[in-house]
Amino acid sequence: MINFFFKFKIKNRNSLPPSISDIQKSKKILFSIFSRYGDTIIDLVVIKEFISLYPDKEYLLLCPRQMKPYVEEILPMIECLAFNKRNIFEMLRVTSLLKKRSFDIGFNPWSNGLDSCYFLTFCQRFLFYKDFQKPIEINHYEVVRRYLMLKEKSWFIDKLTLKQNYKRILICPESTDVNRSLSIKEIDKTILDLNELYNFPKIIIAAIGKKYQRNECDFFNFEKTAESSSKFLKLIKMNELLVCADSGPLHVALALNKDLIVIMKNTDARVVFNSGSTLKSRKTLNFVNSY
Repeated sequence: MINFFFKFKIKNRNSLPPSISDIQKSKKILFSIFSRYGDTIIDLVVIKEFISLYPDKEYLLLCPRQMKPYVEEILPMIECLAFNKRNIFEMLRVTSLLKKRSFDIGFNPWSNGLDSCYFLTFCQRFLFYKDFQKPIEINHYEVVRRYLMLKEKSWFIDKLTLKQNYKRILICPESTDVNRSLSIKEIDKTILDLNELYNFPKIIIAAIGKKYQRNECDFFNFEKTAESSSKFLKLIKMNELLVCADSGPLHVALALNKDLIVIMKNTDARVVFNSGSTLKSRKTLNFVNSY
């Protein structure tokens, strides 16, 4: 039902794209972020660059509740309103707020849904992300920079020099794309390699569901709640090394400057990683021989 409402509300609304001059002259800017986990983290990292360039604006970011802890971690300087878009009372409250505050510019990077578009229609000028023309093959962070009209960055990656010893290691084996997730066999091999290399460190596995649970490892069960997101952020901070599939957690680790190993299966590093990142990228799981 709610999607019919969004569709009706934006049916005859077309993008009114702002220019750089419009952004410079604006006083209030709205970000409507209702996208996949990893894409949301990418958005927040680039929005931080945007705010650094335009620090004298009033900003508001809309997002689902489970993403608010990430907003507060990466963008502590920005006002964030998190809510359930399927709750009619919360929708009425947000709609009333947007009407009252009258934002000049609206953006919804990586958010193709009707919901994120609807919230932009309360801004004087806006560009629906679904109307944004982008190349098929382009770095995910660079897509957001182009959409927000930021300068392009030359792409480079610094190779991480791993420490001689890690006592706490967090493994995030899952991706929303199952083809990028580690298999059970691959996760078992990863654990064996890490134990051999680092003399049996404390290993924690974070995943949705329990198929990745192992008797010799602690386990964190992902849930789509703000509380779970807060706990996961704390887990990332308290571990010295992260081992991730091509997934949302790798972008969180990059944003928090954690030591990171990414196991790539079928994606191009130039598309996935942010320019200037420090990490190790592996196609193989044989850590001992690779290092």
